[in-house]
Amino acid sequence: VMGRGSWREYGMFLQNVMLAARAHGLHTCPQAAWNGFASIILPHIGAGDNEMMVCGMALGYIDEAATVNTFYTPREPAQSFTTWLE
Repeated sequence: VMGRGSWREYGMFLQNVMLAARAHGLHTCPQAAWNGFASIILPHIGAGDNEMMVCGMALGYIDEAATVNTFYTPREPAQSFTTWLE
């Protein structure tokens, strides 16, 4: 059973996989939308009854010409929600 803080640790693990992929020229896309299909997917990947799906992740080379890969969402500047101490 995952205890308190485990979800944060999972997120950090996933982030490290994504950073390692970029270091090797690959792109990733974590996809929590797969969770809605866990009952279909888990039997196909050999997951046991005590296992659960947290998210899926696409891994590969980006097609920069594809329209879907030109969509960028705006990001809030870090300065608007942080205080930097020197």
